[in-house]
Amino acid sequence: MKNKIDKIDYQILTLLSANAQMPYTEVAKEIGISPGTVHKRTKKMKDLGVIKGATLKLDYSVIGWKMTIFLGIYLRESILYLEVVDFLMLIPEVVKVHQITGKYDIFLKMHAHDSIHYRQVYQEHILAIEGIRGIESFISVEENISRHIRFGS
Repeated sequence: MKNKIDKIDYQILTLLSANAQMPYTEVAKEIGISPGTVHKRTKKMKDLGVIKGATLKLDYSVIGWKMTIFLGIYLRESILYLEVVDFLMLIPEVVKVHQITGKYDIFLKMHAHDSIHYRQVYQEHILAIEGIRGIESFISVEENISRHIRFGS
């Protein structure tokens, strides 16, 4: 069972997905196993690439980043994908980039302080990237769900 994920691993993932800072002792108590077992299984899942780290969930609007924008990007040629992504990674406001099927070649998420900041990043950085054929913008007015998959019960 060394390289397999089982029911206990999924229980650990569910608890840590809800609260990445939950102490292993508390995870162990919830599941009914020892803290050492939680540590060992979590290390195994990190080694397997299932767990890629832990992050903070931020409310960007509270710290002055009032806009969340999604961009659907059309490339001149799909072979330019990696080159365009390399440039997008240099833009601090861009937080997620996905290669997708369908209408767009790339779909990204970014944050901005306000519309002036968004326009500056859009015009000076994103539109300047060679290989982009067109862009459609979508401004988020509210996020209602942000969660991980709940594994089992």
